[in-house]
Amino acid sequence: MLGRKQLTTDEACLYLNVWTPNLGGRARLPVMVWIHGGGNVEGSQEWPPLGPTLANHGLVVVTINYRLGVLGYLSLPALTAESPNHASGNYGLLDQLAALKWVQRNIDRFGGDPQRVTVFGASSGSLDICDLMASPLADGLFQRAIMQSGVCVDSLVPLLPEQEASGVQFAADLVLGNGPDVLAKLRAVPAGELVRKATQGKDLDLNPVIDGWVLKQQPATLFSQGQQMNVPVIVGSNADEVSIFASPLVGGRSYRPKSLDEYRMWLSNEFHNDADKVFAAYPARDDAEVPMAFLAMDTDYSFGFGANLLAREVAAHGQHAYLYLFTNVGAGEFAQLRAFHSQESMFVSGKYWTSWVNSPGDAQLSNTIIGYWIQFAKSGAPSAPQLPSWPVYRPDAPMAQELGARVGQIPVPHQAGKGVFEEILKAQSQLANTP
Repeated sequence: MLGRKQLTTDEACLYLNVWTPNLGGRARLPVMVWIHGGGNVEGSQEWPPLGPTLANHGLVVVTINYRLGVLGYLSLPALTAESPNHASGNYGLLDQLAALKWVQRNIDRFGGDPQRVTVFGASSGSLDICDLMASPLADGLFQRAIMQSGVCVDSLVPLLPEQEASGVQFAADLVLGNGPDVLAKLRAVPAGELVRKATQGKDLDLNPVIDGWVLKQQPATLFSQGQQMNVPVIVGSNADEVSIFASPLVGGRSYRPKSLDEYRMWLSNEFHNDADKVFAAYPARDDAEVPMAFLAMDTDYSFGFGANLLAREVAAHGQHAYLYLFTNVGAGEFAQLRAFHSQESMFVSGKYWTSWVNSPGDAQLSNTIIGYWIQFAKSGAPSAPQLPSWPVYRPDAPMAQELGARVGQIPVPHQAGKGVFEEILKAQSQLANTP
C-alpha cells in the first residue's frame, strides 16, 4: 500500500481528523466527510490519505474512524433488552452519526459551513452512506453524498431477529453458554480476543441491520418509494470491480469458476431458478470465455447493478443524480486487474500504492476526478467550465460518465443483465414482505 504493511488495530478508535486551509477563520467553506471502506470489519480513516490533497483546493476535510466488526455490528437479545431504543447492532453507523453531529456543532470553528456538508466514501463506507440516507437519525446532517462502489438498494438488509440469532450462537461458542450473565462474560473478554474470535466465526453476520431505530425499513424499499434523504448524489462503480478479490497480486483468495460446468453450478447455487436468465445475460460459449463472463456478471451483480438502480430511483423522484463508470486500466502487473475495486480512491486522493506503476494519463485523470468531487461539494453538481461536461442522469436515457483514458458520457453497459438482477431483487422483496 502506501508504504505500510499493516494498520494498527485498537479498540480506542473513535476520533476524527480535520484539514482546513482557514483554521480559526469564518470562511464558510464546503465540508467533505470521508467514511472509509473495508467491509465494515477493517480499514482506517488513514486510507486513502486524501485530507491534505482536497483541503488544498479550498475545502474543509474530515476523516473519521468508527467501530468495526464484532464491536461495531454485534446484535444480541440481551443487548437489545438493555437498550432504551430496543435495538442492537448498527454501532458503527451510530459512530458515523455521532461524527456528523460533531461536524454540525464544531466545523464552523475550522472555517467550514455546516450547511454544505458532503459525505463521501468507498466500498462499505459508500454502502454506509446509502444506509444513512435511509435513516431518520441522519436528517439534516449532510446535504450531498458521493458513493463509490457500494449501495444499499441492491439487496435486503437482515432483520434484527436474524442478526440476534447469529450473535447468540457466537456468544454461546465464545463463553460456553448464553445465560442471563452472557453480557458480563462477553465484556470480560479482552477486546482483541473478541475481534480475533469473531474473524474465525464463519456464520457470524456483522452487517447493518433493520433494528427499528437506526434503520426502520429496508433501504431498498425506501429508495424505490423516494422516501430517502433528499440530497443530490454522485454514485458509481468500476468496470472490473471483483478482479482484485481473486488476484494473488494483492493476496486475493476468492473462488472463481474455471469451466462452463463450474460457472453454471455457481449461478445455480446463487440464483436458483433464475440461473438460466443470468447465464443468458452473461453467456460463455466455452471454458475459455468463463473468466471474462464471470468477471462481468459478478461485477454487475455486486456493484454496477446497484449503482445504476440507485441513480435511477433518485432521479425518478426529483433528485439530481450523477452516475459514473470508472474504466481506467493500470500499467505493469496491475493491467491484468483492469479497473479493479478501490482503484478510483487512489485517483481521488492523488496518492498511490507504492507498488502502483504510474501511467502518463494518471495525473490528468486524478485532477479531473478531484475537480468533479470538489465542484460537487461546492455546488451540488460536478460540472465546471474547466472540466468535461457531466450531465445529470436521466432515467429515460441512462448514461454514465466514463472516468478513464476517455472522460465523457457513455450508455450504461449490460442493461439486460442489470434488468435481470432487478427482477430477482423485486421477487426477493415481495417474498420478504409477504406475511
